[in-house]
Amino acid sequence: MSTISQNPAYPPRPVVDRTALPPGPPEWPVVGQAFQYLFNLLPFIHGAATYGDLVTLSVKPTLVYLVNHPDLVQELFVTNHRRVGRGRTVETLQYLLGYGLVTSDGPLHLRQRRLMQPQFHHRRIGGYAETMTAFAGRHMEVWEDEARIDLAGEMSDLTLKIVVKTLFDLELPDTVRRIGAAFELANDYIKVRDNQPPALRSLFHRLPLPFTRRFRRGLAYLDQTVYGLIAERRRHGLESEDLLSLLLNARDEEANDPSEAVMTDQQVRDEAITLFAAGHETTAMALTWTWYLLATHPDVQARFHAELDDILGGRTPTPEDLPNLTFTGRVLTESMRLYPPIWSTGRMTFEPITLGGYDIPAGAFVIAPPLVIHRDPRWFDDPLAFHPDRWTAEFKEQLPRFAYYPFGGGPRVCIGDGFAWMEAMLILATLGQKWAMRHDPGHRIELLPLVSLRPKDGMPMFLERRR
Repeated sequence: MSTISQNPAYPPRPVVDRTALPPGPPEWPVVGQAFQYLFNLLPFIHGAATYGDLVTLSVKPTLVYLVNHPDLVQELFVTNHRRVGRGRTVETLQYLLGYGLVTSDGPLHLRQRRLMQPQFHHRRIGGYAETMTAFAGRHMEVWEDEARIDLAGEMSDLTLKIVVKTLFDLELPDTVRRIGAAFELANDYIKVRDNQPPALRSLFHRLPLPFTRRFRRGLAYLDQTVYGLIAERRRHGLESEDLLSLLLNARDEEANDPSEAVMTDQQVRDEAITLFAAGHETTAMALTWTWYLLATHPDVQARFHAELDDILGGRTPTPEDLPNLTFTGRVLTESMRLYPPIWSTGRMTFEPITLGGYDIPAGAFVIAPPLVIHRDPRWFDDPLAFHPDRWTAEFKEQLPRFAYYPFGGGPRVCIGDGFAWMEAMLILATLGQKWAMRHDPGHRIELLPLVSLRPKDGMPMFLERRR
């Protein structure tokens, strides 16, 4: 077997001297803080952050370290990047994604990053802009004035169609629907499994429970579809410009072994499913929260529309327009500050490290939630307010590097950040020229912290056709 075909072995869970730990919230006997962590997560995390810049969480049988300062995030993501990885922090995701960029570590991750980086050059991803605007335009053709819609579902459907087209060059409605349904089954399983105590999660995966059976059915359909497309491309040539073909064509010029210069079918499958998950879910949630903030701030929405009218004048936006849509960019930036789609990210220590003067052993979990740091009054005045105008050049220049990191950072920064930003901006500009959003005042918004940050019961909106 290739030496870079799988993740490195993970260190065992550490035994630590509890007297030398950073401060943290009080814990209950036997279970520590596991119940709060599992069933009241966001209030618990926000409350725990008040104990300091590095906090100990006792999620029995695991110790978790919470990072709550930009400098410590930099130490974790950049200074110590060779000593940490994703490890068991993404164990549940590996059942779906395999060992793609999000879930791999060590030489495998470095090699996959080298292979994939050229496919996300700005000139290459610009070629997908027309697909994005065309699907957005087609999507809103069926909208009706004053209709009540679930905007979260609408954005999820739209980004699903776009990612299936750009990734697989497919747009047959039934195929797209089945792929989306299979992915949701997998997502539901991840949600249920992650709500189990850590000690029961491996057992949970092996039991023939209804959620587990549905997950296996959904995963089997995704695998059948992706492997079928891979086989078809290998048989008939790789002339398509979709991302799947680019993955199949990618070559690692630094590989010493010719067999490791290209991806295996398994590796292509893992990266394709990873790109599908990232390109669908996170962009949909970024758009959902942005529309919510616009709908609940009519003055900001009016300025957003005015900029679109002034710059675009009714025509379809292009990538060349995006630098001129400065206020729209600030709206999206501020939205991802308040509601980062990937609300928390973390690392597992493969070797002992030092953070904030504390010794962190190998095998420890360290989480660094953007949702907490993005709302810290030390870095953002009136941090809970939606204030796009805060994002001046001067403000960004004085902001600590990791006070704002919706796409992560360091060597593991999101490889598709340019793709996601372009897609979100083009969709906002396309839909915003024709439609305004009005929030349903009778619906109470609750945050649902899954892999991405979702509204718990959808996002009801009333559509208003712009005159």
